[in-house]
Amino acid sequence: MRDPLSWGIPLFRLLGVRVKIHVLFLLIAGGLILRMALAEGQAIAWTDLLLFWGLVLFGVVLIHEYGHVVAARAVGGEAQEVVLWPLGGFAAVDVPRRPRAYFVAAAGGPIANLGLCLLTALLLLAGGFWPDLNPFTHPFTAELKNYRDGRLYTSYYGQRYHLLPDPTAMDTNRSGAGEASGTPDGSRAIPTWRQSSRGLAPTWVTWTYRTFYLSWILLLFNLIPAYPLDGGRMFQSLVWAYRDYPRSVTLAAYSGWLFGGLFLVAAIALNESLLLGLSLFMFLEAWRLVYTWESEERGPFGYDFSAGYSSLEEGEEIEEDRPVRKSWWQRWREARQARQREREMEQRARDEARMDALLDKIARYGKDSLTEEERRFLERMSARKRNMS
Repeated sequence: MRDPLSWGIPLFRLLGVRVKIHVLFLLIAGGLILRMALAEGQAIAWTDLLLFWGLVLFGVVLIHEYGHVVAARAVGGEAQEVVLWPLGGFAAVDVPRRPRAYFVAAAGGPIANLGLCLLTALLLLAGGFWPDLNPFTHPFTAELKNYRDGRLYTSYYGQRYHLLPDPTAMDTNRSGAGEASGTPDGSRAIPTWRQSSRGLAPTWVTWTYRTFYLSWILLLFNLIPAYPLDGGRMFQSLVWAYRDYPRSVTLAAYSGWLFGGLFLVAAIALNESLLLGLSLFMFLEAWRLVYTWESEERGPFGYDFSAGYSSLEEGEEIEEDRPVRKSWWQRWREARQARQREREMEQRARDEARMDALLDKIARYGKDSLTEEERRFLERMSARKRNMS
């Protein structure tokens, strides 16, 4: 209960990965539904709101997270759990400690969203519609242009009509030249106009576009080079590859703080609570990145021995008798790290036991008796042992 990242509700297992939905997903999705339903001038049906912010958003975020899972497995890693958040998610992936592996695992989510955007865009094009790439359009009233007839179409909530001439209604204007006008009484026929053609897009087109819209928003948002977004993690991996890991941690944290500040200003200017929460989340995660790295660099007694033991003499004298009271955050962090280490040890013991069983199976029945999943498991374990050595 002390770890906010663990506030997930278990749903199911897919491809060997536990899928959970975070409490914030339900709260934020519910808030977005209420905001749209209660907005002035809006008359969007509750069924459409629930389908959009519930089912469609859930599916798009799930595809995003499984992009991370597939990418992690592609570089020799593994994923154990996926927790769905409103603007992405949290995939507990275990990848080799290399810049390239981290970059590929982080890029897997945006690549999955890009693939979904291409698929839905192709479906729209097959139906004769251009997908709208403007991320600031309203997903329920956005206009789609049909390249076949050149008209703009929208959903039921767009209320767009096209003016067409009415051939049955004619207004007359006396010209005195019946022969020239072609009318028996010598009047000239002037066509009148009527609102007759409504630009209503088919239902499958509107929902395909809304799926495209959510995936497009998630793709653009996660490509922002700010930690902890996928773009920020990719940026950190690039700095790590060309410089070193400490510099990558520093620059990634600065990126999170910088964009967190920009989102904070935007939240105040636009009176947008969602941007405010996102800003605070980015500030917190950037600070946690630095704190975790500093904790790894310190020795078992909380002192940094990277400068050597002689550096103890350069600072103030350490008073061993004075107890140091840890803050609630330090106690929570240490308890979380202890639980994580315990889970890792249990998982490692299960992996070792399974590997021994598979090796015994090979000795008894041969390598051909292994399934494809068992072969991948042995390959991952072999790669992990090589990296450890």
